[in-house]
Amino acid sequence: MSSPHDLPALHLLNTVFAGVTGQDLYLAEQLKAGIEQALAEQGGVVVATAAAGAALVTGVTPAAFAAAVQALQRKFAGGEDDLRHGFAHYDAAQGPAAPDSLWTREQVLAALRRLAPYQEATLLITNLHATFCPPGKRWTERRRAAYREVLDFLAALALARKRERAQLTLLFL
Repeated sequence: MSSPHDLPALHLLNTVFAGVTGQDLYLAEQLKAGIEQALAEQGGVVVATAAAGAALVTGVTPAAFAAAVQALQRKFAGGEDDLRHGFAHYDAAQGPAAPDSLWTREQVLAALRRLAPYQEATLLITNLHATFCPPGKRWTERRRAAYREVLDFLAALALARKRERAQLTLLFL
């Protein structure tokens, strides 16, 4: 059984590979386990993450997981872009500035431009939570309010900039 913090990754797999999983969380969990095992065997970066009040769980970094999902999606499409479903990833930890800056807006807009040709698309945003509250720091009301404000801003930005008839899934991991 997956822990609650695995649900965004499982939802991502169900969204991107709906034809394979049939929206079945058990199959998505098997796919996720396979991706994590393959990354660990290839020497992928493995980190320890902690769910609230839970024991430490070992998993791959969100960036490595997202790259593996993109590679697997291309492999399923025969090396060509599948115009039915697009996938883009923005890693907030890679930005040179604070997460509430114009840099984040520009990166999300660039990802939305890459997703424009697709009828269904998934935008995965990783490490945003960690950029607001680094490990070892506590969540203050000010940090929590700034984080909520950026989440709301990014959701509104994605809604305003997506194609009218496109279905966009926005995931924060």
